[in-house]
Amino acid sequence: ITITGGTRIPSCAFDGFSKVTSIVLPEGITSIGDYAFSNCNHLTSITLPDSLTSIGYFSFYNCSSLRSITLPDSVTSIGNYAFVDCSSLTIYCEVSSKPSGWSSYWNYDDRPVVWGYSENA
Repeated sequence: ITITGGTRIPSCAFDGFSKVTSIVLPEGITSIGDYAFSNCNHLTSITLPDSLTSIGYFSFYNCSSLRSITLPDSVTSIGNYAFVDCSSLTIYCEVSSKPSGWSSYWNYDDRPVVWGYSENA
């Protein structure tokens, strides 16, 4: 799925879209709502834009096939349990450490995190 237009992905927008395997969010998207992509259990890849600042709670809950996600350094807020039950996930963060606006439980399942990630490194 390639999403066009708008500035946010509403809460529960794609909850349960179990056949979706890939999502590209365009520049201009600033927020992902709560449960936006939860239960997309065949989702293997998602591309987040550099304009993204906020990821809601349980946004990627039970995306068990999601292998990796790169969080741009523009993300200043992540809600509780954003990646819970994402059993295959490695999280790549462009920031070098957890920003203060990220919930203490943003990575509740303690998935592997690569801090200071850069595609161009």
